[in-house]
Amino acid sequence: MHISLGLVIGVLVAVGAFLVYVALVSVSFIGLSAADEAALAATLFAVAAIVVAIFAAGFKAQFRQVKTGREALIGAVGTATTALNPKGIVRVMSEFWEAKVEGETVAAGAEVEIVGMDGMTLLVKAAEHKA
Repeated sequence: MHISLGLVIGVLVAVGAFLVYVALVSVSFIGLSAADEAALAATLFAVAAIVVAIFAAGFKAQFRQVKTGREALIGAVGTATTALNPKGIVRVMSEFWEAKVEGETVAAGAEVEIVGMDGMTLLVKAAEHKA
């Protein structure tokens, strides 16, 4: 896919550059006026820029670290939907999870931070508010 996108970019830029050259020397290569050839060249350059942006986004996505499961949850902040004393329900990333807090009580509606997992139960602590 990278080769095909690179080829498309190269062709668009080459044809656009050729049309700019033809417009500058006032030669009618494809039967259009110099202004029309310059406008077509500008359009080709714009399309090439869009393809470059798509290419760059795809290339960057290949090196992005995938975060799913345990890696995504630990460190995330959620909201206690029930009081945690020591167990209750929290909402994290639009999902409801059973959670357990140790050594403290967390009121319903308070923010919690996930510090670990025990099977399918989240281990949480009260979130620290930074000013």
